[in-house]
Amino acid sequence: MELKEIIHQTLSFLQEEKVILYPTDTIWGLGCDAFSLKAIQRIQQIKQRPLAKSFILLVSSKEMLERYVRVPAEVVTFLARQERPTSVVYTEVYDKHLPIAEDNSLAFRIVQDDFCKQLIEAFGRPLVSTSANISGQPSAATFAQIAPEVQQAVDFVVPYHQENQPNALASQLVKWQDGQIVYIRR
Repeated sequence: MELKEIIHQTLSFLQEEKVILYPTDTIWGLGCDAFSLKAIQRIQQIKQRPLAKSFILLVSSKEMLERYVRVPAEVVTFLARQERPTSVVYTEVYDKHLPIAEDNSLAFRIVQDDFCKQLIEAFGRPLVSTSANISGQPSAATFAQIAPEVQQAVDFVVPYHQENQPNALASQLVKWQDGQIVYIRR
């Protein structure tokens, strides 16, 4: 199946507030429309994840990111120097309809992967992204490592990159706090 067809098929599930299993620019993830409370709750059920735990949202560009949070120039410079995917926790969130953490922060990552970038651009809004595993279990770096119960619980398994996963590492996670970058996960 062509990439364009895969994106079109995936979009139909996202638009219907469904949960997808998809290859991200890091590891395999569970994803949905970041504005769909119904789909986010489904992901929490699938992962058996505490409700208070927040998510990382994926965007396709800096311009898309700036629609949802204030992005300090220092963060843009920091991200430009990073060699691996980096998620940033922002504290100035503009859209309160997003799944904001209890401390009013929200993590975003600008994707570099072609599939994710094209999917998010076509969808026109951020995607929730969380590891494709039961909470507390190891993350699945490859499709073959994803537990059958997770695969069966989603609405759509994206038929792309199932044979390999080139990055196979979770993103590093940092927080912009008090004018500086603080590492949460390296």
